[in-house]
Formats: sequence, structure tokens, C-alpha cells
Amino acid sequence: MIIMGYLAYEFIRVLVKMTEKVILPISEEEKDTIRTQPQRKLDSPTYTGQKSGIILYTVIFLFTLLMFVASSVFKLFDQNMYLLLLVPLLGSFNWLNMFAIVEDGVLCKSRFIPWERIKSFRFERIDINHRYYGHSKEVNDTYELKMETRTFTASCVVTSEEMKHELNSMLKDRVGV
Repeated sequence: MIIMGYLAYEFIRVLVKMTEKVILPISEEEKDTIRTQPQRKLDSPTYTGQKSGIILYTVIFLFTLLMFVASSVFKLFDQNMYLLLLVPLLGSFNWLNMFAIVEDGVLCKSRFIPWERIKSFRFERIDINHRYYGHSKEVNDTYELKMETRTFTASCVVTSEEMKHELNSMLKDRVGV
């Protein structure tokens, strides 16, 4: 239940941060130069733009919660089996296709990362030895931005030099690296 509570808190936090003013990307051209997945362009960081991801997360979260409650009440599983109920939520950070910089931090996929949590960031060249090379012609010979926190790494693909320089300067100003 603690894990379920934490996942619900983080998702609600992302939903609240989606209502804040977006600093970057503002225009459609800027939005087209950032991707969370090599093959897909970003959806806008609004409720209507992320509707399918929000619905999918909510349905799977409620299904997992109902299975957990039902199995607890009716003693369907052994205690070791409860962790298997969390498997559908393990990949939940990929369900929202958004990247946005807001005043307090960064919205990346289904996560909100406050500025003080970002330990470091770097740009990796997507060359022939990179895992994203060959996924799409637009991402070949571009950059992947990796932001490291204490517990996980968030990343996105940057397809233009101008956006790379803009992100680099914005992150340097706000992250204490």
C-alpha cells in the first residue's frame, strides 16, 4: 500500500504541475525538436494533449488497487504474490509523452523532477553506437539529454543544435552542478 500511495502521489503531482506555465517548449517548432521517444513527437503538456496517457494510467492504477484490495479481503494470494500486482505500474513513467520545463522543475514523461533533485545532466551524441541510432532519421546524429537524480535517470532526444544550447543554458542556470 505504501508503494501504491507513493505512485498515486507522484501522478497527482505531475497532474498539478501540468497546470503551471510552461517555460520551454513554447512554440510548435520548439516542441518538434524534443522527443521522449525517438519515433514520436511530443504531445502538449496539457490535460487534453495527454488524455490517453492519463486515462491509461488511471485505469491500470485502479485495476491494480482493486486487485490488491480483493486479494487482501478474499485471501487470493500468498504475501509474496502482492508484489506481482505492481508489475503493470513498473513502466508507468512512459505513458505520458511530454517534456516541459516549468518554473519549479522539469516534467519528463510521467515524472516531475524539481531543480534541487537534479544532480547532473549531460548531452550524449546519438551516433552509430547509440541505442537510439536508426530508430528514426530525425534522431540520427543528434543528442540525448540525460538528467540524473538520486534514484533514476530521465532522458529526452534533442534534434536541433539551437534547442541543445537553449536547454544547456537553462539547465546550467537552474541546476547547481
